[in-house]
Amino acid sequence: MFCMLPFVANAEKIGPHEIIEQTSEHVLEVLKQEETEIKSNPKRINELVDEIILPICDVERMGKYILAKHWKTATDHQKDSFLQEFQQMLIRTYGKHVVEYANAEISVLPEKNTEEKLYQTVNTILDTRNGVKPLQVDYVFRVDNDASKIVDVRVEGMSILKTFRTAFTKEIAETSLDQLIARISLSNQPSLALNTAN
Repeated sequence: MFCMLPFVANAEKIGPHEIIEQTSEHVLEVLKQEETEIKSNPKRINELVDEIILPICDVERMGKYILAKHWKTATDHQKDSFLQEFQQMLIRTYGKHVVEYANAEISVLPEKNTEEKLYQTVNTILDTRNGVKPLQVDYVFRVDNDASKIVDVRVEGMSILKTFRTAFTKEIAETSLDQLIARISLSNQPSLALNTAN
């Protein structure tokens, strides 16, 4: 879902474009170096996602945007639970697809505007080299004095956060925030979900 989302742990010391340029190579290199281990131990890719990607994602800001008005009325426990399960969902979903992009090529497009802004977008082209038309993948960073972190990803112009926000808002309206959290928690545990279904 996040396509080829490239990051580096010390991203606070460099700008958005540099983060994408440097870590695109890093992520692909890791996938190739650990290909055998990843195939024999599928959990390893989730560990890599957690170690490399999550530290520079602003998961809390993403969560606030996705829950919108429901964030303001949620209890501290609900907020913490949602962020925990949402983060695990990102790890699980990205880990599921990232192996498919081991042979991909990522082209970082030149900066359109070098003016410093609070939000900056880095445009890239992802060629998976599997016969599918290359995708435009844009990374939206929130740039603070001490760090630049990803707050959204747009694939062919479609915002991942807006997609989540629309779906989750509808689900909360039909059920409740607690039930949404429970459902995401269940989906983060495939074996438990299977047993429940049976």
